[in-house]
Amino acid sequence: MTKLLRTFLEMGMNPETAYAKELARTIPKELGYVHDGKLVQVKELLLTETLESTTLIQSETYNTVMEGSEPAICLRNAIPVIPMKSRTLNWTVGETGTYAPEVAEATDIPIVDQDYATVSFVAKKYGVRPLISNELLEDGLFNVAEMEMKKAGRRVENTINQQGITEIIDSVSLEHDTAAANQGIKAIAAAVSKVRGAGFNPDTLIMHPEAEGMVLAEFVPTNYYPTESIVKTGMVPNILGLKTYTCGVVDAGTQEWGYAADGEIGMVVYDSMATAAIGMRRDITVENYADPIKDMAGMTVTSRFDVEVIIAAAGCRIEY
Repeated sequence: MTKLLRTFLEMGMNPETAYAKELARTIPKELGYVHDGKLVQVKELLLTETLESTTLIQSETYNTVMEGSEPAICLRNAIPVIPMKSRTLNWTVGETGTYAPEVAEATDIPIVDQDYATVSFVAKKYGVRPLISNELLEDGLFNVAEMEMKKAGRRVENTINQQGITEIIDSVSLEHDTAAANQGIKAIAAAVSKVRGAGFNPDTLIMHPEAEGMVLAEFVPTNYYPTESIVKTGMVPNILGLKTYTCGVVDAGTQEWGYAADGEIGMVVYDSMATAAIGMRRDITVENYADPIKDMAGMTVTSRFDVEVIIAAAGCRIEY
């Protein structure tokens, strides 16, 4: 985390003063910036021109919002992201699990057509407005403004996670019910076998934090040396060849995302290239923000996207 945004805001509130020049000298010399089509040193730029002649505050505001979103990133790493060129995207899906028929000697090879289906992505807009008042800036509470921007970025990223988890656990067609027994790695193994039995290659696992706790507990009691790194870092390694992710969002659908009571879904095993995707019309964006200082109180952080399950049988949810 850098303090550049705080510095830029403070300079913007005290333009063309000796204090602003002093703040400019605290900026790292190696920091570069494209100004009027040329790469220049930020420090030298601000010592020769006023901050409002640049777009440094706007650029650093966006960087701060994205920095806040990074700790929450999960689903966009766990399933493919498909760019959308318009509000809607129709994704064509062919048959699964088909086979070639036997062909006798000297006979024509039959033409076999697929039955195609279409999955429609319809981008929806999600966004928040950070609580940054003019008074907050006037009073020099720039660290609070920075925290509000990071929180806005995290909220939008969490919504991508929430919509993704909800769509996947509501729409996949396979399910393994643990019946409150063998709820850790053995449950994952059972889900893997179901996905493979449906003709897909399971390669990814997403867990609720409550499920992650159960899985980690299976590693801790042993004296086997490799578990030492798990105990130190708390990071779950690949399990049964699956890439692992943990996501603790609150679901917004019919299934309940959790792993502490009967009926809750705590894990999902799936083929990442076949199960679901994010249709991204516009990634996280800072809008309604032109003037470096005056418009900050009205800035918004938004994104337009949709998440859809493509092939329901390519994933298996695990019930408590």
